[in-house]
Amino acid sequence: MAYLIRVEEESVQRQKEERKKQNGVGKKNNNEPSSELRLHELRAEKYNGLVRLLKPGCRTIVLLVDMQSRVQLLSKFHKIVWPYRKNKTLVFAYLCVERGAGWFARVLQLSLGGAELRLNARNCVGTVLALNPHRKYFCIYHAKHPECTKPHKRMSRMTRSLGETGTFDPEAGAFIGFHTSPDSSSADEATDPPVLMQENLLDGLENWLDRLFEGSTHRYYINYWPDMTTK
Repeated sequence: MAYLIRVEEESVQRQKEERKKQNGVGKKNNNEPSSELRLHELRAEKYNGLVRLLKPGCRTIVLLVDMQSRVQLLSKFHKIVWPYRKNKTLVFAYLCVERGAGWFARVLQLSLGGAELRLNARNCVGTVLALNPHRKYFCIYHAKHPECTKPHKRMSRMTRSLGETGTFDPEAGAFIGFHTSPDSSSADEATDPPVLMQENLLDGLENWLDRLFEGSTHRYYINYWPDMTTK
């Protein structure tokens, strides 16, 4: 009889454990760091928390998207930055160019000494900014413009291409074209680059992040972080 009682108690205990697992309780330690990765939308009402008031030593990694590319690019971005989810010095965000193109243009202007700049918002899609708010600098990833030995020349070329209208058909949404300026100094720069498909815009981001955390990407310094207005 005692044996049967013990068997029944063990059966009841197993059932309790199964219910706990099904309800997500189990034996999870509340002190364990969360394995989730949250992507914040960078907009005016969150600007201070994500940029201006970020703690020293922390960085915000921002992907530029539009409503058309948002789902595809955010999914790929999330997958690429997933290995860094437990790094407490990193915040991951995205900026919708329909709202934030003006702020992005102002940041680039400040890095170029205030030169006037007008951007084609669609050409900015797929750009990634690594902001260090406390030290007032940023690093920038762009599929068409890899890091080079002349970072300021790279920035000038980049801003020119980001401002071009090009022949992109916003209704089709199949590709994004980037074209170098005709006054490029070298022969390879004067050659029209291949068309970049939207799904390929972040192909080089993983390697770029490795370089970023090694400290080998160029830093573009600015005097202050410009206001972000609500559209």
